[in-house]
Amino acid sequence: MTLTPDSLLSNNIELVSLPEIVFQLNDMVNDPNCSAADIGDVIRQDAGLTIRLLKIVNSPFYGFPSSIETIPMAITVMGIRQLRDLVFATCVISKYSKIPSDILNPDIFWSHSIATATAAQLIAKKINLSNSERLFTCGILHDIGLLIMALAAPAITRQVLELSRDSNKPHHDLQINVFGFSQSDLSAALIRKWHLPDSFIEPIQLQQTNKAALHFPMETAILKVANVVANMQKDTAITGDNQIIHPGTLELLGLDKEELTEINTEIQTQLHDMLSVLYPKKAA
Repeated sequence: MTLTPDSLLSNNIELVSLPEIVFQLNDMVNDPNCSAADIGDVIRQDAGLTIRLLKIVNSPFYGFPSSIETIPMAITVMGIRQLRDLVFATCVISKYSKIPSDILNPDIFWSHSIATATAAQLIAKKINLSNSERLFTCGILHDIGLLIMALAAPAITRQVLELSRDSNKPHHDLQINVFGFSQSDLSAALIRKWHLPDSFIEPIQLQQTNKAALHFPMETAILKVANVVANMQKDTAITGDNQIIHPGTLELLGLDKEELTEINTEIQTQLHDMLSVLYPKKAA
């Protein structure tokens, strides 16, 4: 039987299962009869999650003028869907924070994911894309397929990573040769399984390709640029791929190289703050 992203996920149900509160919140967000107060009540039942969320929304990255002290206040200033996306991000990092280091360095993996998320949201804000916060969660999840590969098929994943680092062959192509699909394909399948918005799926599935995005071209372009910018940061490159930004991608976003340099500088300033609340082990 040919291995597919969906069959790999189906064979590893426990591995790809998230806490029930994640799916409960997702259902509530999509239910017009649920209020912000109802959602706040559910989040407050999880003290650890509440603390993590409040740390994030009070971080310098968001820069709110006054302290956000409660979940209802966070919902008011951020919006229900944006807070839902942050719940996904924090729960995913918490669940998958312990990766076998002989396959995939967890500090580098999460530093790269958080750097990509930070860059994606900064770019989205810079070009005035609505609901820019969703690009943060998209960045957090963009390489989740690689993590699942490492946990579900460790020996093969290790071989592919080593070959990628020792050769000039793109990591994306090597994965397709070995697995029959790429980590981006697996990430997209998992995000679909988790019932996250379509605006996450297409950008993540196309991030390592030159294919044109049919439905979310701006989000796809942002993620591609953010991924490359994240690799410019210290100790955040997962593979040895030498990625470049296509001039047409920057043109679509209305960015020039000078603005890209400014974003890179801003990430260097803010990355430690985001690591300290999302992955404190690395920030320490």
